Amino acid sequence: MSAIPTIEIGVPGDKVRVPRIGLGTMGMSSFYGTIDDSESLKVLNYAIDMGCTFWDTADVYGAGHNERLLGQVLKTRRNDVFVCTKFGVMFTEAEPDFKGTFDKLATGISGKPDYVRRQVDV
Repeated sequence: MSAIPTIEIGVPGDKVRVPRIGLGTMGMSSFYGTIDDSESLKVLNYAIDMGCTFWDTADVYGAGHNERLLGQVLKTRRNDVFVCTKFGVMFTEAEPDFKGTFDKLATGISGKPDYVRRQVDV
């Protein structure tokens, strides 16, 4: 098996080399029907084993479920993956049902510095 080609991203003085092929993880927690955490965890570990270590997520995917799902793999394999995440959509405090839908409701969008810090710290 040949290695996945890489590319350097970032700005001068703050660059990182990542695989050119990444893994979008949105469907693991929402939007495409029923979710299966067990299968998703297998896919995430397999992706690392295959060299696909540039992952995209967002707190809006499953109202935070997706990032918690990735966290299960990253607990033991954090140094193997470069994670890109997006945030900005604020939610109610209701808990998602994790059956492919969630009952958290979007309440707005925020890019305020205090909100950004809270999201990055999570």
